[in-house]
Amino acid sequence: MKVNEKQQKHLQADHRHVWWRSPLLGYPFAVLFAAAAFVIPLSERSWGIQDFFIEPPFVIATLLVGWFWGIGPALLALLLEVLALDYWIVPPLGVIDFFLWPEIVSFVPFILIQLLFLALIVIQKNYQQQLLHASQEAAQQAEELAESNARLQQANRIKDQFLSIASHELRTPVTRIHGSVQLLQRRLKRQSAQHPEWLPMYDTLDKVNSQIQQFTDLINDLLDINTLRSGKIPVHLAPCDLRCLCQQVIEEQQSQTDRSIDLRLPADPVVVQADDRRFSQVVSNLVTNALKYSPANTPIRVEISQRPGEAILAVYNESPVLSQEQQKTLFEPFYRSPEARSSATPGWGLGLAICKEIVMRHGGRIWVESSEEKGTTFFVALPLPTSSKSA
Repeated sequence: MKVNEKQQKHLQADHRHVWWRSPLLGYPFAVLFAAAAFVIPLSERSWGIQDFFIEPPFVIATLLVGWFWGIGPALLALLLEVLALDYWIVPPLGVIDFFLWPEIVSFVPFILIQLLFLALIVIQKNYQQQLLHASQEAAQQAEELAESNARLQQANRIKDQFLSIASHELRTPVTRIHGSVQLLQRRLKRQSAQHPEWLPMYDTLDKVNSQIQQFTDLINDLLDINTLRSGKIPVHLAPCDLRCLCQQVIEEQQSQTDRSIDLRLPADPVVVQADDRRFSQVVSNLVTNALKYSPANTPIRVEISQRPGEAILAVYNESPVLSQEQQKTLFEPFYRSPEARSSATPGWGLGLAICKEIVMRHGGRIWVESSEEKGTTFFVALPLPTSSKSA
């Protein structure tokens, strides 16, 4: 049951406590209204009119009492009206015998009509009470929801602040450790000819260096996503040919893997407004994910195309199929699919979240499509400049 704000205010005003609408005061008012209604037939009788308007004044009086004071006072008004009619209007005058047969038959329509109207009033009042109750519940739920949202936003701000501070504080000692390990590696390498027994130490330091690099990447990703979401890092948009940008990124990726990456580029330039450094990060993250989470003997395909008003980047791979639910949450920070978590591939679930933030800052959109027949493809759409659209 939906109640808008205007209806809610009207209902609350209608049900606000007014002293004269107290049910107890309704009983004396019932007597007054019944007496007032009786003035019309008495006036008709004194003027010699043949009772043209007997029922309507009594019905109106009963309805008014029922509307303002409830069913109890209304029933009292109805009883008084019947008694007055029986005593002063309906022959034999001066006698109350409406409850006897056959006199009661003449009062049945009069009573039934008023009871019907009273029933409608009761239904309307109950409906208004339900509306008021629903509006109060909705207002309470809205208030609780607003409080919950405020707490969540505060918790989110604290989380972002903590991640930002922690990332900054960790970067300096990690950089120093990284530098010290590299320095020690160089010294061991120079002394390895004289001390061959030190070679295992060099291998151990190499593993330490690899772990430090992973930790450094995590810190950089945390800083990236926090600064991007806070809007503190501006995105410098400039004309950029997606073909050249993707070709450069793929060449760098190809030099670090023995897998083949199929790059498909259109013949003509695809110029968009982009921050080439940030968007290169998007392409690199998508291709890296494709390499990490697809079988080694399967193809990786990167394709640039155009559709009306948009430039499209598509990165295809044959990783495990993603469910519809996974496709919706894949771009959330720290989310990793169950297959990714159970694999030996390291990751923190930040790469795609960073991609989403960067693409959104470019006014674009990013999504994934996955099926058994077509594999998994990540798409990025960037708006084309006006001149390109018209062309």
